[in-house]
Amino acid sequence: MYSIMPTSASVRCVCHLKYLLTFCVVVLLAIRAIAQDEPPEMITDRPDQTESSVVMPRNMVQLESGFFFQKDWEGARELKSHAYPTTLLRVGVLEGLELLFLAAYRDSVIQNGERRKLEGMGPLSVGAKAKLWDEKGWLPQAALLFRVLLPTGDRRFRPSGAEPHMRLNLSHALTSKIEFAYNLVHGWSEGKSVPGYTASVSYEIADKFTVFAEVFGSKEEGEPAGHQADAGILFLLLPNLQLDAAFGTRLNSAAPDYFIITGFSVRLPR
Repeated sequence: MYSIMPTSASVRCVCHLKYLLTFCVVVLLAIRAIAQDEPPEMITDRPDQTESSVVMPRNMVQLESGFFFQKDWEGARELKSHAYPTTLLRVGVLEGLELLFLAAYRDSVIQNGERRKLEGMGPLSVGAKAKLWDEKGWLPQAALLFRVLLPTGDRRFRPSGAEPHMRLNLSHALTSKIEFAYNLVHGWSEGKSVPGYTASVSYEIADKFTVFAEVFGSKEEGEPAGHQADAGILFLLLPNLQLDAAFGTRLNSAAPDYFIITGFSVRLPR
């Protein structure tokens, strides 16, 4: 008898097909939205590590999604990690308050003479971002973000318990085209404190093109601090559809070797 049970390859194909169909739907919705009133300026939290101090407008929904690849060494073992798609859903619920939901399908390949592959759904992160105050003189624009990583998803990727994460998002408009943004970060991983930081400078080189450069790092309790740098580009294809790409590398041996990010963001109208 022939088996009618789906193979892991066919399941992956179905997952990727669903992702492609979802992408097509949101792109069509974005194109349709062009015929409506011009939306507020689109500000995203990707592809850099610095979260924006701008909160989603009320009654608007923004989807930020993409592909992530990272390579690292753990002793003599080579570790390659993928996340496809990484998906952040941001929902403006009140003036100055948004809810956010973050998840990713993860895939890790460990090579040490032989290949070992792990894949599955990563944990779900839920949270909120609240506006604190607007920029005024030397006072930066500020927002406070709080989210919790839940013990959900594949058992090989999920934490043993809920893990809180907080960051203070700050930014200065240095000129009409240059912005300096930075985050003060604190979270927990498996009960260990993980403070961190990010700092990013972005430059609008044209109406639809923005480039950025960034440094960031973190230090898990009992471990050396890891520092990284990255740079990337954002292209506003439509007023509410943005494409992006970034490349990052380590600044010291405690950080991963390098990573690549690419993806898109789309905002649905009121």
